[in-house]
Amino acid sequence: MSRRIRTWLENNLISRDRLRGERIHKMLGERLFAREIWHIDRYTISGGLALGLFVAFTPTIPFQMIIAAFCALWLRVNLPVALAACWITNPLTIIFFYKMAYNIGYHSLGKLPWIFSGLVEKEQLGIRDIFTKAVYLWTGGMLLGSVAALAGYGFVRIAWYLASRKEKK
Repeated sequence: MSRRIRTWLENNLISRDRLRGERIHKMLGERLFAREIWHIDRYTISGGLALGLFVAFTPTIPFQMIIAAFCALWLRVNLPVALAACWITNPLTIIFFYKMAYNIGYHSLGKLPWIFSGLVEKEQLGIRDIFTKAVYLWTGGMLLGSVAALAGYGFVRIAWYLASRKEKK
């Protein structure tokens, strides 16, 4: 990888040393300082980006960073990149992405009243509509997140390969 990119990432990402002794360190312990979570290489960066993009497109907006942080610790991918990737969906862009996820879910599943017909009675049709829309949103979010994660993972791996190949010449 290009030295300039590596230097920029090392200078601008959260460092392990700043977190030592903080509340988060007391909660998670030494696992927070695992080498893989902070190391900059093609595996951890691409994994962190894929994780962050996947979580970003799921309809979990108030909890996305928490989910991404715990998953990054569990999967041992780059934590700062995973957290930064969650911010692709922010309060300004979330309406657009949720609408797109809903439409993708709706078109991929079609009509769903048969799933919830036994759950609610005829008087509670509003609840069935809410559940149906939630299924569309979650399905579309998972599909959109999967595509974004695969694209982000592939992009980082290809870009890293091309940068390292250019450096060798």
